[in-house]
Amino acid sequence: MELVKKKGDCCGCRTCEQVCPKGAIHMEADECGFLYPQIDPEKCVDCGLCLEKCAFQSGYKKRKTFEPYYGYGVRHKKKEVYMNSRSGGAFTALSNAVLAQSGVIYGAGFAPEDEPYFVKHISAQTKADRNKMRGSKYVQSDLGHVFSELKEKLEAGQSVLFSGTGCQVGALHAFLPREYENLYTIDIICHGVPSPRLWADFVHMREEEKAGKAQRAEFRNKKKCGWKAHKETVVINGTPYTSRIYTKMFYGCNIRESCFQCPYANKNRPGDITLADFWGHEKAMPGMWDDDKGISLVLVNNPQGMKLWEAAKEEVDFVDVTGYPYRHGRLKKPMERPEAYDEFWDDYKQEGFAYCAEKYAGYKIKGPGPQPADSSSEGQKESILIRLWKKLSGKEG
Repeated sequence: MELVKKKGDCCGCRTCEQVCPKGAIHMEADECGFLYPQIDPEKCVDCGLCLEKCAFQSGYKKRKTFEPYYGYGVRHKKKEVYMNSRSGGAFTALSNAVLAQSGVIYGAGFAPEDEPYFVKHISAQTKADRNKMRGSKYVQSDLGHVFSELKEKLEAGQSVLFSGTGCQVGALHAFLPREYENLYTIDIICHGVPSPRLWADFVHMREEEKAGKAQRAEFRNKKKCGWKAHKETVVINGTPYTSRIYTKMFYGCNIRESCFQCPYANKNRPGDITLADFWGHEKAMPGMWDDDKGISLVLVNNPQGMKLWEAAKEEVDFVDVTGYPYRHGRLKKPMERPEAYDEFWDDYKQEGFAYCAEKYAGYKIKGPGPQPADSSSEGQKESILIRLWKKLSGKEG
């Protein structure tokens, strides 16, 4: 059985691994850190179920039934919530509605939580555990065996909320044998999924520079830098270090090959609700929350999504922006493949992370020992990837 002819055919969702009746498939990370299926020819019986259930290659069920979307600009009523969220706290309100039904939430978080090297999908049945999912995770999350566990919860009649990228939500619906009234899904408008290995390399680099151990990380430090800034913070031995080193590498070449042909980068969303930062809110909601503290865009795609929204909206302040021409590029088409993509990964494989940090992010790794929390030299040299991203997104000039 030939499941993946080229790397662009696979999003790494693990569905094939979980549905194989013979246990003939397991996932392995390539040199870039992305997972791909490996098939044991001695176990495989060529039943074709893996390809049939592959939503990325075989197609996914569009869940958008409202035209246009019911769209809302959203901010949670509690400042503590929206300041600890990357946007406006909409995910907290939506997940609270499911927790109120004694439901379970699945979303991306650091695992283990006291080590910020690895992101995977985790489950929560309390607000405290759910809060570990809040905040952006600019690295691909490993789904593990979440789909199988989630299915058991649904069959037992428990309410379930699953949040993930479009490919993860599409994969979940393909994996499940039928529709469930007790399942709610949220997809995020995704730029593309960066390499888990590259993120781990970055954290280890910061540890070596600061001569300590990383306790936690934030991919966008809104409290310190504001919502519109895009800076990552790593806390090492209790001291936060904020930079744009990883951010500069994120915009372009460190994402998965399949993201450049993503079938979910359009208006036919795979989730009941779609969430995003509300970029362009200034024109949609003039004068509303223009304080750089975060606004969520909530797109309700179908009656199941509306059911969840109605249960959650009392927690938030919102403005109806239905019909607004949302400016998010990934609602129109996938990201274009950067010209430097192959060169970047060749450099990474042959020369390593430090070389790529200097060449593509303009950052020369410092020797071990304490450094200032915010080094101005990190932001002085605009990287090759930032310039390329501006060109591709039409923001140059």
